[in-house]
Amino acid sequence: MALDSDPLAELATALERVLPPGVAMAVEDPAAPEGGLFAVEAEAMSRAVPARRTEFAAGRRAAHRAMARLGLAPAPVAMGPDRAPVWPRGLIGSISHCEGGCAALVARMADMQAVAVDLEPDADLPDDLLPVVCSPAERAWLRDLAPARTGRMARLIFSVKECVYKLQYPLTGKIMEFSDIEVEIDLSHQRFSARLAAHGTKHAPPWTLAGRFGQAGGVMFCLSFAR
Repeated sequence: MALDSDPLAELATALERVLPPGVAMAVEDPAAPEGGLFAVEAEAMSRAVPARRTEFAAGRRAAHRAMARLGLAPAPVAMGPDRAPVWPRGLIGSISHCEGGCAALVARMADMQAVAVDLEPDADLPDDLLPVVCSPAERAWLRDLAPARTGRMARLIFSVKECVYKLQYPLTGKIMEFSDIEVEIDLSHQRFSARLAAHGTKHAPPWTLAGRFGQAGGVMFCLSFAR
């Protein structure tokens, strides 16, 4: 008899396949009861609504488990004034969650400059967001696809831009709009590259913006790394 599928296990396996050496990952259920937090983490969410506390706790638990997979003792991941995670000294990381899953990446600063993960529902991007998220060139690429794929590929562009933003922000501190990032998708190899639009070149980081994407367990994911 076939075993029931485990979407979170499928997501974890798919992420593991594309991780570079030196980066640890863990997946958690964003709907699981909150708990497993250090005091400083719990305090950061003391006034948040229950749903936010639950997803926050899942992200921190995933981060703690990823640290353990690097052979380190789990440590608190505080929340900065900009609401971004504050990683323990010597570590970098990224956390993302959506309805179907929560994932955290952790690496040593000696191995990576930055890491980024973005998770999104594997579903169409709402039509009203298309002109906000996608540039004219990206919309032209979408028009060349089969109509049944357009919505999900627009969601992929959204996820790539979120991932790129997360990768650059810890290093540059720059706030970017969707229009600041132009992406190219290689569907056959499940890879992406990104550059900053002409009006955003002042934000350009000194490393290539590129990464991997995929889908598993009902979740779309994008990963990017800067060495």
